[in-house]
Amino acid sequence: MNHNRNTNPDISVIVAVGRDDIGHCLGSLLDQTLSRDRYEVILVADRPLDVEPGDNIVTVATESADPSTKRNAGARVSRGRILAFIDDDARARRDWLENGLAFMLSYPGAAGVGGPRVLPEGASFLQKATDIIAHSAFFGNGHGNWQEMQIQNKVPHGMINSCNYFIRRDIFLELGGYNEAIGYGGEDTEFIYQAVTEGGCLFAYTWDLIVYHPPRRFGWDLIKQRFRYRVQNGKMLWVHPGLYLSRWTFSIGLFGITAFIIASLLEPVVLPVGLGLYFLVAFLVSLSYTRYDLRFIFVLPAVFFIHHVIYYLAIWKGILTGVVNHSSIREIKNFRK
Repeated sequence: MNHNRNTNPDISVIVAVGRDDIGHCLGSLLDQTLSRDRYEVILVADRPLDVEPGDNIVTVATESADPSTKRNAGARVSRGRILAFIDDDARARRDWLENGLAFMLSYPGAAGVGGPRVLPEGASFLQKATDIIAHSAFFGNGHGNWQEMQIQNKVPHGMINSCNYFIRRDIFLELGGYNEAIGYGGEDTEFIYQAVTEGGCLFAYTWDLIVYHPPRRFGWDLIKQRFRYRVQNGKMLWVHPGLYLSRWTFSIGLFGITAFIIASLLEPVVLPVGLGLYFLVAFLVSLSYTRYDLRFIFVLPAVFFIHHVIYYLAIWKGILTGVVNHSSIREIKNFRK
């Protein structure tokens, strides 16, 4: 770690670095409207970084590649009163830090505030398809770019995540930071949930905080990533059942599909009828996206179907993993104790 640092920055931006090229992210952070003497950028990596340290650039080396460990390490060496998190492949709008600081100063009762992940210009057709999966209110993940809200303690699942949010440093450290026993995927959602339900924290969401985040192209790499994430979701049902079951779309999907499979086994005609109705609804949902690209009407029904199959199978794998390897669930539960 380099020690040439601002002594009293207002904000410490923490970036868990896992990619070789972070030029777009770092460039956006150094091109903020907020004066550089008011923030520091902490880059935490498990690999050598081709970055020249400066007055407000801090590099921290870790042995672990886990993003949770990296973000916790960055928080521990931070000097800002407020922590700001962003992914290493995202790009912050120029007023991101200025607006984040202004919000936190205006609302001292807020533990933190998040903002949307916006599709960057020039995204490919398959990247747009992935973005639709993420933001479709009913047929997607439900991680929509939500309407702006002021401070409240019930934050919808996935609303605030490590790609774009601010939190007070003392609160983050007092709560124990990210749960490193979870591993990769879902650790940010678990932290916010734990902060709200057990820590009594209040969070907000505003469109004043804009981060441009390029999603993966829909394809095999995305499928593998999503499967891994959803396995984590299934495991987390053993730790915080209300984290996902409180979302009606999740519960309907998990138990509804299970009931559909059982019914199809008992009465085979249920399968073609059910699939027919599914693709009809998927087709109707896809119609609203043809204003962006006509090809979506031909692609999205299949994309939605693959997404839901992967989601369902991975959730059950995570649930069964918790049964077979309950010690891993115990480690997650005991991490902050």
